[in-house]
Amino acid sequence: MSATRVRMPGRRVAAAAGALGIVLAAWTGQDGGGIGGGEVDGGEEAAVVEEVLTPIVASVSTEPTPVTGTDGRMHLAYELLLINATTTEATIDSVQAVGGETDEVLEEYAGDDLLSHSRVVGEQDTGTTVELRGGQAAFVWLDVTVGNREALPEVLRHEIAVTFTEAPNPLLPAQLTETVAQTPVSDTPAPVIASPLDGSNWLTGNGCCAEVSPHRGAANPINGQYFFAERFAIDWVQLDEDMQIFDGEPTEMSSYAYYDAPVHAVADGTIVAVVDHIQDQPPGSNPAPGTLQVTEFGGNHVVQRFEQNGHTYYAFYAHLAPGSANEYVEVGQEVDAGDQVGRLGNSGNTDSPHLHFHVMDSHNPLASNGLPFVLESQKLVGTAAGEDALEAALEGEPLQLTPAGPSGEREDQMPLMLDVTDLRPAT
Repeated sequence: MSATRVRMPGRRVAAAAGALGIVLAAWTGQDGGGIGGGEVDGGEEAAVVEEVLTPIVASVSTEPTPVTGTDGRMHLAYELLLINATTTEATIDSVQAVGGETDEVLEEYAGDDLLSHSRVVGEQDTGTTVELRGGQAAFVWLDVTVGNREALPEVLRHEIAVTFTEAPNPLLPAQLTETVAQTPVSDTPAPVIASPLDGSNWLTGNGCCAEVSPHRGAANPINGQYFFAERFAIDWVQLDEDMQIFDGEPTEMSSYAYYDAPVHAVADGTIVAVVDHIQDQPPGSNPAPGTLQVTEFGGNHVVQRFEQNGHTYYAFYAHLAPGSANEYVEVGQEVDAGDQVGRLGNSGNTDSPHLHFHVMDSHNPLASNGLPFVLESQKLVGTAAGEDALEAALEGEPLQLTPAGPSGEREDQMPLMLDVTDLRPAT
């Protein structure tokens, strides 16, 4: 049976008991006319309102902000929250992001692509389909890309194809497609920053955007709402001249040659938070459950406020080596781009040395909205040849790069997941 678009006429209608758990009614004027029908307040024409029943309620997490990746494409990375408002089990068949002006489908997830880009809240495994029981919710992580800024839509909307186990009520068929969650696309440019690190062969771990990495998939429930602070976060580790992450026993800090590397301010700004009382985590092991406070999740860290193009941003430098932040900065201190703010470590929620870095819209590392950024200068060495290559490197093997993949100098672009780049701080 083909998907059907369902529209509810502007009349007084009560949903079947137990189907949606609500009563849907059209307001009527004094003369008894429904919306779009009669006159209101002595003759004024009532606005025509087309009511569309959308049993899968949807909302976007943020107004998508475009950013240019090292692939040369414009990325719009954001999340879509879906809630099954009926009591009937539903299967999400596909999700499309559609440009509002052109009606062009800019991104579509179905089948395995939908599975890999979604997660049902409260469940670790969605099985072979994305199924929502009555009242259940799911997140879908989108990466909408276009070739250049001129091709960006001003507005996005979303087409959700859904199949219920049976028709939920007389108003809804068992299969339908609904249009939901229209959102403007931000015209705010991503801030241009210097690199926080220096040297060759820095691997972009857990970065944006196409894959749902641990950062992209982090929906932090804080203070009664979800935050996506790590949407564009990067875990940077450095490969040695043999393209290895470590040389020696992986449980020994001395096996990681980049441990203690200087960490630099990415822009002129003010230090607004410093945490520096946490010991390094032994490599190869995670902190025991319940041993970290929310403020210690990033280990020893620095938060820096900076301004650009009339907007305020906050840079988060995390998992720093013990004592290194206090050695270089204090709260209220003004720093210039390139100034040292700490040293790379392994403190907090981590199992191996790396620098966690992201840009956000508040001074709270987790209770904030993650924002895109671009590096003013970097050299793309290449890209890891997939997850298998990364897993082998994490076991001590040299990292294999995609043969004949993109490389070369890059300006004003954001490193993408599994990029290997030569980084340069401000001088």
